[in-house]
Amino acid sequence: MASKKQRRRREKELRHEYEYVYIDEEGKEVEVEQPPSSARKEKEQRRPAASASGRRPGQVRAVQPPTWGYLRRQAIIFFFIILVAFIIINRNVLAALLMAVIYTLIMLPLMWMTQRMMYRSYLRRTGQLPPPRERGSKSEKK
Repeated sequence: MASKKQRRRREKELRHEYEYVYIDEEGKEVEVEQPPSSARKEKEQRRPAASASGRRPGQVRAVQPPTWGYLRRQAIIFFFIILVAFIIINRNVLAALLMAVIYTLIMLPLMWMTQRMMYRSYLRRTGQLPPPRERGSKSEKK
């Protein structure tokens, strides 16, 4: 794979269009009908196609702000996965149920913080401003 510098240089060469001419016997410049290799065609051939979702690889996927409904669905899925894992490990359903509840309660704030971190990172990447905070915010300076 070419280095970053080599790729940039190659892209720069492809970005500029060149006119191919030759000098005939009389000393006049004559345009060539067919250039030896069309840089534009090569560039279009190398361009990655859009995926099935219609996004190009360089586009940022939209991230929704964290919501309690989404967190609840994640917690339910997490609870059942942990419950099954503890049932397989312990063979005691009651102990597995208790441990699954405890682990889910521990994971809820971590899931919320992860969602919030992903959303804030998305806002930073797209250059958007975060929505104004409701209630008395700590960031207000006196």
